[in-house]
Amino acid sequence: MQVESPKLRLLAHDGVDVGILSALLQDAIVPGSDMKFDRKLNEFAIVANRFCWELEPSGDVKSSDGKPIYERRLCGIRIARVRSVQHYNWPETRQYGLFNLLALRLVDVAEQSRDGAVLQLEFSGGSSLRLNVDDVDIVAADLDVGHPTSLQPAH
Repeated sequence: MQVESPKLRLLAHDGVDVGILSALLQDAIVPGSDMKFDRKLNEFAIVANRFCWELEPSGDVKSSDGKPIYERRLCGIRIARVRSVQHYNWPETRQYGLFNLLALRLVDVAEQSRDGAVLQLEFSGGSSLRLNVDDVDIVAADLDVGHPTSLQPAH
């Protein structure tokens, strides 16, 4: 009997927390249609298909071509207290695209021109989002138990 690994459930309130969350979300696949800014609630929401870097591959099961089996999970991310969102190198048809999240980072305070903070989401291909926030307030939680994959991201 296989034991289910615990689901990710994290809060991020500072740069250290953002760094940890970034590592856990590295190589997450995000459909463009699953990124939404709610101006009324001042929240930015994402549903990402994250690669579970924190889990070892299944030791007992291999893919048909002998590769180890890893896991991906749907993960919901809510960033609160968002004042505005800026995009760079963003395709006009983003709602139909898939984005590979490379990093989530807190932009250096020296780069900021006003109170608050700036969170940057960096995607492969050079696209990025900048979220101007009052302060860092992020919740991330796995939404499912996961599904197997033999495709491990390589850098």
